[in-house]
Amino acid sequence: MTPEHRVIIEGIRASAAAVRGAVETLPPGREGIAPQAGEWSARETLIPLRAAAMLVHGLRIRRLLYEDEPVFADFDEARYRRAALEGDEPVRDLVEGIVAEHEQIARLLATLPDADWGRAGRHPSLGVMSIELLARRTAEHAREHAAQIASTAKVGA
Repeated sequence: MTPEHRVIIEGIRASAAAVRGAVETLPPGREGIAPQAGEWSARETLIPLRAAAMLVHGLRIRRLLYEDEPVFADFDEARYRRAALEGDEPVRDLVEGIVAEHEQIARLLATLPDADWGRAGRHPSLGVMSIELLARRTAEHAREHAAQIASTAKVGA
């Protein structure tokens, strides 16, 4: 495995740890409170993050492992988010789902031959998406949301 691919895999694991760490810094009772009007609470942030990990990045990576040039469906994040917010899933469960999915993606990629990181499918509006691109996005997306949650924790402190 190339050093670059190792870095991507470690980034996936580290970004999940960053999400967990950011949530752990939240003052008690702040998980569902937005820091300011128009911003998302930590819980509202975790819901689309988990969806992206499981239903977008993770699913697309898995399809690329076994399918040749799949066409990826568009994901309706707003609809999913609305439905998920109607439930009262504990923040702890959301975080554990994110961490577990990131770990599973990292395990799958750890055995992937370097030549297969370029396997790609196509999204109707986003174009060509390779395993490498999706793996990078998995880590980047989680890091962005971890920072968002960490800033929420600072506002609530």
